[in-house]
Amino acid sequence: MKKNIIAIAVAAAMIAPAAAMADTTLYGKFHVSYDVLSGDNATNTQSGFSTNSSRIGIKGKEKINDSLSIIYQYETGFDAGQNGSFGASSGGLGGQRNTFIGATGGWGTVIAGRHDTPFKMMGRSYDLFGDTIGDSRNIISQKHGDFGWDLRPSQVVAYVTPDLMGFKAVVAYVNSWAPSDPTASPASPYNTKSNAWSLSAGYKIAGFGLDAAYEQHKLQAAPAPGMKDSQDAYRIGANYSIAGFKILGLYQDVKNVGLTSDDVKVYGVGAAYTFMGANTVKAQYFKADDISNRPNTGGDMWAVGYDYKLSKQTNVYAMYAQTSNSSAASYTIMGGGHDYSYPTDTAAFPGGKSSAVSVGIEHKF
Repeated sequence: MKKNIIAIAVAAAMIAPAAAMADTTLYGKFHVSYDVLSGDNATNTQSGFSTNSSRIGIKGKEKINDSLSIIYQYETGFDAGQNGSFGASSGGLGGQRNTFIGATGGWGTVIAGRHDTPFKMMGRSYDLFGDTIGDSRNIISQKHGDFGWDLRPSQVVAYVTPDLMGFKAVVAYVNSWAPSDPTASPASPYNTKSNAWSLSAGYKIAGFGLDAAYEQHKLQAAPAPGMKDSQDAYRIGANYSIAGFKILGLYQDVKNVGLTSDDVKVYGVGAAYTFMGANTVKAQYFKADDISNRPNTGGDMWAVGYDYKLSKQTNVYAMYAQTSNSSAASYTIMGGGHDYSYPTDTAAFPGGKSSAVSVGIEHKF
């Protein structure tokens, strides 16, 4: 034991100077909740612990000169329960998250690697229940037989403008969708005929914000006769904050749903009030219309919650959420960053209703 302690101390002493030179930071988030589920999708009420988008990573920055710094980040998810998406065989680690190298300066920032698309980042900023049972992605990210939205692809090159008096924009190019493209031949990450573009822009002034985002997925060819070889979507959002109050609204329109000529529209609103510094009450509602030419395919979700900040780094909460589906719809109560760790399939329940109560703790370091 003493030898091990000495070895660790020597290694730490050797690593510390290098880390200081590179300005490297260890960071992460533990997010665990206890959930009680019920509804038409399960014969009995279920309950259990979830590890919700918990993560650990390193990031750093090296100054080259007054106008240029190199930045880098490696981030991975982990499952403390080892019975979720990563499994016991992985030791609870897996699910690579935003990992990249890039450069930054007064001219903006450019990165290359794996990263959330600008379309996803814009949507995340309009969610009051991220990574919990009420996550808006339960409605807005539905795949409908295709790739879906709110993605974190690899082979991304992105540019972020500096803050221009409240205006900021992001544009990203995804080199290849070939690993997910059934029509790509060969199935190679260098097949740039299966690519994607994603961009967003926003303006903030005096508590008011306005945002827009667009994304297009391109395939090498249509998967079958009569189907489309691309899909695109856009989002528009507005938000306003004053004296502890925050209200927001989001509109989304997805074209060529399922690589057909159909489309689907989604609407969402939310509000939160923070009082006495540490207390926040919040609620949000999201609704998906029927997919055009496909009756009874709509669904909605609503959620209410209470957050209490124990410190700047630690938050505890309690919440309730419910998702309802038309007879041919299968929106979920357990999507987004919320962990799948229950024996019964809570992800799909066509025509059903599902609800959940959740209490949790989130600590960032």
